[in-house]
This record gives sequence, structure tokens and C-alpha cells, in this order.
Amino acid sequence: MARRKKKNNFFKSIFNLIILIFLLFVIVFLVQKFIIPLWQEKPIREGIPEEIEEEEVVSEIEELEITLYFSDENAQYLVPESRKIKPTDYSAKQSIVELIKGPKNNSLYPTIPQTTKVNALYVSDRIAYIDFSSEIIEDHPGGSTGELLTIYSIVMTLTSFPDIDKVQFLVDGNSGETLVGHVDTSVPLERDEQWLKK
Repeated sequence: MARRKKKNNFFKSIFNLIILIFLLFVIVFLVQKFIIPLWQEKPIREGIPEEIEEEEVVSEIEELEITLYFSDENAQYLVPESRKIKPTDYSAKQSIVELIKGPKNNSLYPTIPQTTKVNALYVSDRIAYIDFSSEIIEDHPGGSTGELLTIYSIVMTLTSFPDIDKVQFLVDGNSGETLVGHVDTSVPLERDEQWLKK
């Protein structure tokens, strides 16, 4: 009888021990799952207000100064004019859009028909491929000097960017031998400082 009682006490002790171990595992799990993350998260959220987090993400956009090239009053040379734009991934394209708008200086003259659109511009191997709408041909006044001023105002403007050495002209996605019959535009063109007014 005493032996049976002793045996029952032994099994009860084992059972209680198993329950105790199980409860310990449950407590450890709950602490790791819920309590510790709350401790870690609380000081971060209290230390950094939401308003400051948003301000750090938004940075001020500074203006980018670009150089555009327009015709002088005698339609013989190109003259640089500085302009400020908002910097974007398309700053080179935007510079040609600004060039089409014309000069702000009254003594300078535009070199591209204002009806012209820039379809696309991309740079590969330091060559800028610029695709114009057909108005650059259809609305061009003509003449060899006029065509040269148009072409080199674009070349000089784009090669002012540090990642561009040459310019390839396209019209509605196609490269032609010339714009209005005088200058070979079938190959990429380099910067030519001789067009600058001394």
C-alpha cells in the first residue's frame, strides 16, 4: 500500500514537472513574440516623430544652370545664354525644349522652329540620340547657314552636359542624310567651338 502511494506521488511529481516546463515554454514564447518587440519599437517611435521622418525623405530641389546657344543678330555665330531649370533625369531633353522656346536676350535669335517638338532623347556611349518632330524640317526657313546654326546650337547645347560628346539627329525616329539639304546629319556630330562668337 505504501509502495503504491509512493509510486502515485512519483507520477504526480513528473506530471507537475511536465506542466511546469510547458508553462515556462509558453511564457518564453509570449515574451519573445509580444513583449520584446514592444520594448524595441516604443523608443524608436517616440524618438522620431512622423513629421520629421517625412521631412527627411523630401529634399529641397536646387536649380540647375544650363547653357543654351542662340544665333547672333547677324546670323553668323552662336552666343551662349545661361538659364536655370529644375534638375531631373531628363535635364538634357529639357535644355532643348528651352532652346526651342528661344532666347530671353533681345539681341539673340532662335535657331529652331518653335513648332518643333522633342519626341525623345537618350544617351548611349556618350552619344545623345535626339528625335525631333517633322516640324524641324517643314517649318525651317532654309539656307546653309540657317541649317548650320540650327544643328550646332543643338550640338553645342547638348555637349555642355558632361556625359555627352556627340549628337545624332533623328526626325520622327529616322536618321536622314540632312535636315534641309546642306549638312550631313547621318553620323553623330561633335562640338565645334568655331561657331562661337569671339
